[in-house]
Amino acid sequence: MFNRLYSAAALLFYAVALFGAGAAQAVNTVPPLPAAQPGAAMAGESAAAPPEEPADPAKWLKKGDYDFAYDAYRSGHFKTAFQNAMLRAQAGDIYAQTLIAMLYMEGRNTPPDPQKALYWYGRAAKGGDPQAQLRYGIDLFNGLHGVKDQQQGELYIRRAVIAGLPPAYFYYGQIMMDNAPAGERADTGLEWFLRGAALGDSSSAYAAARILAEGTAKIARNDEQARLLLETAANNNSVAAQIELAGFLVEGRGGDKNEAQAFDLMKIVAVAGVPPAQITLARYYQQGIGTKADIVKAAAWYMAARRANYTSDDLEDMAAKLSPQQIQQARRAAAHLLEAP
Repeated sequence: MFNRLYSAAALLFYAVALFGAGAAQAVNTVPPLPAAQPGAAMAGESAAAPPEEPADPAKWLKKGDYDFAYDAYRSGHFKTAFQNAMLRAQAGDIYAQTLIAMLYMEGRNTPPDPQKALYWYGRAAKGGDPQAQLRYGIDLFNGLHGVKDQQQGELYIRRAVIAGLPPAYFYYGQIMMDNAPAGERADTGLEWFLRGAALGDSSSAYAAARILAEGTAKIARNDEQARLLLETAANNNSVAAQIELAGFLVEGRGGDKNEAQAFDLMKIVAVAGVPPAQITLARYYQQGIGTKADIVKAAAWYMAARRANYTSDDLEDMAAKLSPQQIQQARRAAAHLLEAP
């Protein structure tokens, strides 16, 4: 999408330059999870839950084995995925347990059942699957489905970080920001977000970019590095980063000004049905930013945003000045906007 692509190594080098190599070891220790009390149910498990079957490693997939259940899930064959994964999940296969949790959470082959999903995420998390540890930890930390335990949630998210799961750094960074003294929150978050960005997580890259665009108590505002991170996140399909990067391109902030590229980027996001991008694209057409000014197209995109209950005073003023003929043209154009550019 963009002319510059930055490696994870470059981002990690920047993180170490800011915070020191010693910080790389910060997640290598983790407090033990509290021992389960005899007879205690894990989150999502009711008193009526069936007893767990004895683990049967012979039914687990081994490294390099073809995962038929997951392939069926990705292909949309959810019943097949569920049946195959459940056999392995009941035998103690943690990756099959995670897949069963996903199917219950998403309502695939079964009505959505967050409690059963949480139960299976819990079993997989306790067994050591980093994906399950992150999802289970987030659920517990936020109390999304009736069980809230922030201490346990934080510990599971931290375990996912130790396992090197890229998205975990974004969530753990937020927790560390909240735990830090007020004057150190931005610097604390930035350290963790940069490490997640170095592993390819777009949410971490976007969060780090937002902090660097403002600066912190210890680090001066750095538009060039913020733009680098926005480009990284935008290339990994972060809609928020794509919208913000377009603003950097229009302003020439942190690099060369490129209104045409900003317009192309914003149009891609707008066509995908994102109302804030539709609002911005309407302004680009109105003001001739990256394209020829076209008041009718500006009105058409604003109509699309208004259908999603997004409004803007300046564009309302623009729409109020349209002639009846322009309004008719804009309505016709609006009917075809969400087609590939």
